[in-house]
Amino acid sequence: MTEPPAGAEPADPALPDPALPDPALPGPALPDPALPDPASLDPAILDTVVVGGGSPLRGTVRTPGDKSISHRALLLAALAPGTSELRGLSDGDDVRRTEVAVGALGARVDRPEGAAGVVVVEGGRSRLRPAPGPLDLGNSGTGMRLLAGVLAGLPFRSELRGDASLSGRPMDRIAEPLSAMGATVVGRGPRHLPPLAVTGAALRGIDWTPAVPSAQVKSAILLAGLDATGETVVREAVPTRAHTEELLAAAGARVAVESWGSGRLVRLRASELSPLTLRVPGDPSQAAFWVVAGCVVPGSRIVVEGVYAGAERVGYLGVLVRMGADVRWHPGGTGGLGATDVVVRHGPPLAATTVDAAEIPSLDEIPALVVAAAVAQGTTVFRDVAELRVKESDRLHAAVALARAFGASARAEGDQLEVTGVGPGGRLHHGRFDSGGDHRMAMAAAVAGLAAGAGESELTGFGAVATSYPGFLGDLCALGGAARSSAPRVPDPARGGQRTGAEPRPGADRSVVAIDGPAGSGKSTLSRALAARLGVERLDTGAMYRAIAWAALRRGVDPADTDAVAELARSVDLEVGHDTTTVDGVDVSAAIRSAEVSRVVSVVAANPEVRRQLVARQRQWAELHPGGVVEGRDIGSVVFPGARVKVYLTATPAERARRRREEEAVDMARRDHLDSTRPASPLAVAPDARVLDTTGRSIEDVVNEVASWL
Repeated sequence: MTEPPAGAEPADPALPDPALPDPALPGPALPDPALPDPASLDPAILDTVVVGGGSPLRGTVRTPGDKSISHRALLLAALAPGTSELRGLSDGDDVRRTEVAVGALGARVDRPEGAAGVVVVEGGRSRLRPAPGPLDLGNSGTGMRLLAGVLAGLPFRSELRGDASLSGRPMDRIAEPLSAMGATVVGRGPRHLPPLAVTGAALRGIDWTPAVPSAQVKSAILLAGLDATGETVVREAVPTRAHTEELLAAAGARVAVESWGSGRLVRLRASELSPLTLRVPGDPSQAAFWVVAGCVVPGSRIVVEGVYAGAERVGYLGVLVRMGADVRWHPGGTGGLGATDVVVRHGPPLAATTVDAAEIPSLDEIPALVVAAAVAQGTTVFRDVAELRVKESDRLHAAVALARAFGASARAEGDQLEVTGVGPGGRLHHGRFDSGGDHRMAMAAAVAGLAAGAGESELTGFGAVATSYPGFLGDLCALGGAARSSAPRVPDPARGGQRTGAEPRPGADRSVVAIDGPAGSGKSTLSRALAARLGVERLDTGAMYRAIAWAALRRGVDPADTDAVAELARSVDLEVGHDTTTVDGVDVSAAIRSAEVSRVVSVVAANPEVRRQLVARQRQWAELHPGGVVEGRDIGSVVFPGARVKVYLTATPAERARRRREEEAVDMARRDHLDSTRPASPLAVAPDARVLDTTGRSIEDVVNEVASWL
C-alpha cells in the first residue's frame, strides 16, 4: 500500500478556511472544549530572546522525559484496566495535551500532591466515553496521530484539532490504514488535513507497509490493532523508533518483533493490557542540542544524564563521531528504561560528512546537526530528507535559513540538504532568526548563537519551545550560557502598560508569577502546569525548606536547634530543578516528601536565619531566569513583593487532607498554625494577591483562570 509522495502540501483553493466549520466532517458540531486556544493567551514571556556567546558550557544536565515515550505511556495507561504510575513524563505542552485528552475521554488522571513528577492514570476501555468537545492537540502531530489510532477502536465519534501549524500537516498516512481496518477518518482535502473526525468501529487486522517509514503511522496502526480481530502486521523497510512495541510488551500485549530484510516486522493480536509502572528516560532528541553545543562551543564539557538509548533514537551520536566529535556514552546510566549518560567535550575541528535519513529515521535531530555542519570543514550532505518539509514547519527551508543566518552556506534541492561550514579558520557570526513557531528550529538557533563567540543573537518565535522543553533556557544558563528576554513587549502591571524584557528590570520579581497557599491547596500542580503553559521555569521553594529539614534529620541535627540548622542552610549544596531536588549531589526528591520531613519542616521554615539564606537563593534564581513561576508560602508577600501576578490558593480542609494522603488532618492543621503564626515571613495573603479556591475545580480550569490574569 502506498501514500502520496512526501513534500509540501500543495495549495488547494477548494480547501475551506481552517477557522470555519468543515462540511467534510460528519456528525453534529461539538461544543468548544474547556481548554482555550493557546494563541489567545498572553504572548509567551520568552517569545523573543537574546542569546549570548563567548563562554564555555560546563556541567550536567537532564533533559525532560522522552516526549515520544510519554505520549505512548499515557495512551496505553488510559486503555489498561487498573492504575498505572508514570514518572518523569515530558513536561512540554505537547504531552500535556495528550494528558488532557485522555482525561476528557474518561480516564482518571491525577498528579498526587507531594509526589513530584508522578502521574497516576486509572484506565480501561470501559471507562472511555465521548469527550465533551473537540480534543485540542495544539502543535503535536504525534499526539494527534497516535490518539487517532486509539479512537479508531472506540465506538463513538471524536474530533481532533490543532494549532495553525498542525492544521497544515497531512493525516492521510494514518487515515488510509485506519480506514482499511474499519474506522472512519475524515479530514480536509485529499491529504486529510486537520481538524480530523474519527468514528470508531469494530476493527479488523491488516498487513500494512507504510510508503514512508514513520513511527507515528506504525504506532497508530498498532494502537488500533489492540482491539482488532485477526492479526495486525506492520512492515518497515527502515526500522523506526520502537517505543510502541516496547511499551506494548511491558503492558502484556501479544506483540512480536521480527527482522524483515534490512527492516523490521511487528505482529500484534488483540490484547487486554496490564497497568504500567514506568520511569520515562530523558529525551534523546532534546539531548541532541546539548551534545552539539558541547561539540561547537570552545572549552565546553557537558554530561547529559539518563538519555534513552534506543538504536533508532541516537543515530545522531554516530554522525557526530564520524565528524570527529569527542562524544562518549555509557549505557545503563542514571535514567529509567534503556538509559545512557552522554559525555561530550569540545575537541578537534569537525569535518563534513554525508548523512542518510535512515540513520535518523524521525529526522528530529537534523536541526541540531545543521549547526554542527555549519561549524565543520567542508560540505555536509543530508540525503532523503524531503520529509522535513511537513514537520512543525518546513524544516528543509528553515534549515537553509538557519545556516545562512549565522554565516554558513546552505541550499536545498529536491530531497537533499547541503550545508557548507565555516571550518576551523572561521567562526559563525551572530544574527537574527525566526523559528516560525518550530521548537526544534528555535533550540538549534540558540545553540548556533552560543557557538558564534562574543556578542548576541536575537531569536524570535522562541515560545514554541514550551511544546517540548519548557526549561531549555534555564538549563542553558545553568551550563554557563547567557540568555535574556527581549521584545516583543510583555505586560507590566506596575506600569499599567508594556515593557520590553531587554530593559533593565526594577527587580527580578517583575518577571515572576507568585503562587502561595497552605499545604494541599494545589500550588505544585498549578505551578507546574502554568510554567509549561507559559514556557518558563518553575521554582518550588517549599522543596528547599524540606531539603534543609531532610538534611537536619539525616545528620542527627535537632530541627529546633536554630544555629545548627541555619549552618546547614548556609553550607549545603542545594539544587532544585523541574521535579528534582538534590542535597550535596544526592537526589532527595522522594525523601523530602516523607511524613517524617512533613512533621518538622514548619519548625525549620520558622528559623529566621534559614529563611534569610533561602530567600537570598530564591531571589538569585529569579535573577538568572528571564521569567518564572515560583511557589511557596511567602512568595508574594516577602520574597517577590513586586511579582507581576500574585495568586493565593486555598481549598477546604477536607479537600486538602484528601490531596495530602501522607498527612493526617490534625498534622496539616498543626502545620497551618505554625506557618501562619511564625514571626519570620508568616503564611499570609499579600494585599494585592488574588485568592483562588481550588476545591472541586479541575487543574485545566484553574490554569485557564490564572493565565487569563496575565
